[in-house]
Order: sequence, then C-alpha cells, then structure tokens
Amino acid sequence: MKKIVAIALSALLLALCVCGCDNGKKPSETSETVVTTDPNSIEVPDLSGLTRVQVEMKYPKLNIVFNESYNDDFDEDAVISQSPEAGTKIKKTDEITVEISLGGKLIEVDDYSGRNIEDAKLLIDKQGLVCDIVYNESDSVPRNCVVKTSPGARSMVEKGSTIICYVSIGSAVQEIHMPDLIGMTIEDATRVASENNLSLTISYDNTSSLEPGTVVSQGIDPDKVVEPETRVEVVIAGENASAAKKTSITVNIPNTGLEGEFELKYYIDGTLIPEKTEVKEISLTKKIEWEIADTDVHTYSIMVTSLTTGKSGKLYEMEVDFTVDPPTKNHHDTFNGSVFKELLS
Repeated sequence: MKKIVAIALSALLLALCVCGCDNGKKPSETSETVVTTDPNSIEVPDLSGLTRVQVEMKYPKLNIVFNESYNDDFDEDAVISQSPEAGTKIKKTDEITVEISLGGKLIEVDDYSGRNIEDAKLLIDKQGLVCDIVYNESDSVPRNCVVKTSPGARSMVEKGSTIICYVSIGSAVQEIHMPDLIGMTIEDATRVASENNLSLTISYDNTSSLEPGTVVSQGIDPDKVVEPETRVEVVIAGENASAAKKTSITVNIPNTGLEGEFELKYYIDGTLIPEKTEVKEISLTKKIEWEIADTDVHTYSIMVTSLTTGKSGKLYEMEVDFTVDPPTKNHHDTFNGSVFKELLS
C-alpha cells in the first residue's frame, strides 16, 4: 500500500512540474491578459512606451482599435495615447482606442531654382527646414541664384531636414582684354562692348574737337584684363540732345498677412517687357521699384498673376511725361492694394 501511495505522489509532482515549467513559450513571447475579481471585466493596461507591434503581441485578446496620425514628438509606430486611460475598469468586450504615430508630418520641398538665395533661405526656414548653401559655377543661372536643391523640388521630407541649395557664382572667370573704343561711333562702341561681355556708361563732352557721336576717351585702358560684365565709362563727343530723363515708380505693398507666390509682369503702353517679369513671395515683399527713362509720354502698368489660383489682375498703372524736366507723373494713377487677396479667393 505504501508503495502505491509513493508512486501516486511522484506522478502528481511530475505533472505539476510539467505544467508549471514548460508551457511551450519563451518568456519574451508570453502574452498578457489583465483581469480583475470580476470575470467579465478587465483593467486597462498602460500601453505608453510600446509600439503597435508590441501592443498586438502583448495583448492579443484585448479589443483594441488603432488610429494613426502624424506627430513630431513620437517616433513612427509608437503609442501616442490611449482611451480609456490605464487602470480604468472596462468590460472584456469594450474597445480600447490607441493612437499610433506616423512620425513627423512630411513637408514638400518647393522649387527654388532661379530664385535669389536670400529669398529662398527665408522660405526654407519658414517651412521648418534647414538651408545649407553650396556655391557652383553656372553659365545659365545668374549669380547668387539657386541652380537646384537636394532633395529636389516636390520631394517629401521631414520637418527639420536639411535642404542643400546649389547657388550660382556665375560662369567660370574669363580673361577679357579691354578693347580700344576711342574713335569709334557710339553704336560701334556699344556693339564691341557687348561682344566682349562688357557694358558702357556714357557721358558727353561738347568741347571735344572730334566728330560728334564718337568716343573721346574710355575709363579703362585698352588691353587691360577685366572681368566679365565690367561697366566701362566712355565719353562721347558732342551733346546728347535726345538724352532720356530718368525717374522711378515705387509701389508700396500693404501688409495683408497673405502668403503665396505671384508673377509680376511689367508693361509700357500695353506692351510686355519680358525681361522684367519676376516671381515674388507676397509675404516677403514690402515694395516694388521700377526704374524708368524716356523722352516721351508713356503709360506704365504692373499686372500680377497668382501661381496658386492662376487668376490675374492689375496692381498698378501710371502715366509719366518725360517731355518735361523733371518728368511728371499723373496723380490719377491706378493702384489696387487688395488685388492679392482677390486673386487668392
């Protein structure tokens, strides 16, 4: 009899050992179920600090509904919040809503090519991005303007990302020898200067004995090495009877609080001046200045087009009389300070 009892006790101890020590899972794979004294209710666990995958593995029996949203303060896939809060007692079948982070919201990189680097840097900073500048030579992009960016335009990046702006320093330095302009007509001197990537500043000397309209002197000696786009002062014999009078148009832009890029087109007597066309960010623009010169009466207009809506309207129009000195401006000028708001509506 004692032998039978001993065998039974041994079998019982063996069964307990098997059930308690080997459930077929490693400790790290064990799921958890939070229970209370009420068999139909549970206590909501604390899910903070976990990822979505960890929540699903740890609490497979809970009725969890996941929502996702962008959040700059939480890594991608991390738990942002939960409802009900940890420690709340609920029914086993009740839903637990868990908000999961998609990471920081992505920002689209604008197209800054052709923009002045100072304007581009302000816009990049305003987007919550970091601007890094690399200078390169360029034959096609003006000096101090953006050639391209990296990442490129329309790329999606996280807030705080670095945008590398490749900025033009102009074309490679060329060795230009100053041509001899003395004795040339003003037309020939202008042509030769242009062919050598130079420009002229012209003044007149009515005391010279040379034929009127010819170059008397030049500010840079012939054959001297100069940089491209150097401006050369030349003196022309005779008087400049048709000298154009100069003035300027200044348009002050009201502080509207608006944002957006607008294309500005400039017209003289209804004819577009294509080289003046430019794009400006309205929030960064305080005034527009237009240097003008002529000998007659003309009407000057500025049209704007919203690059967001495609709508166009007239910003400004003025008549200027250059037949008098100094030139007079028609005080019945047209100015539409609300045009930017109208075009964005």
